[in-house]
Amino acid sequence: MSNLSDFISSFEENYGKLVESVEIFEETRASIIAKRGSYIEIAEILRDEYGFVIPIAGGAIDYPEENRMEMNYYLDSPDSDFIVIYRVHLARDDLVLPTMTTVWEAMSFHERETKEMFGIDFEGHENMVTLLLPPDWKGGYPLRKDFKGEGVE
Repeated sequence: MSNLSDFISSFEENYGKLVESVEIFEETRASIIAKRGSYIEIAEILRDEYGFVIPIAGGAIDYPEENRMEMNYYLDSPDSDFIVIYRVHLARDDLVLPTMTTVWEAMSFHERETKEMFGIDFEGHENMVTLLLPPDWKGGYPLRKDFKGEGVE
């Protein structure tokens, strides 16, 4: 599906009840915010029914003033001329998601980095080993906005 507005119309008509929102925010970018309970289901639909088989990147955003974080996955399809940013909101006191590696194995690196930098746990991830920080790091999560700069003990 190469047309962004056709994709949005089709997706909202078929799966709008499973998401918090769907919107076009640039000429070549769409945002889909999943309901937490349908997070993996929607990812599989995007891959299997809409052809988003190319996971570009993933990462988190911290919103401490709202007491939440947001996990983002950037997805592309060989048949589209746009990118979908697939998002899910998490309360800062409940930072656990099923791993997206069951849908796109290439998200492994991005989830490992996100775990180290933000503290989001990815249940079912089979290789959640330290990626960037030293093995003896005890200083917290460096990309959280309330990080104080603690270091290695």
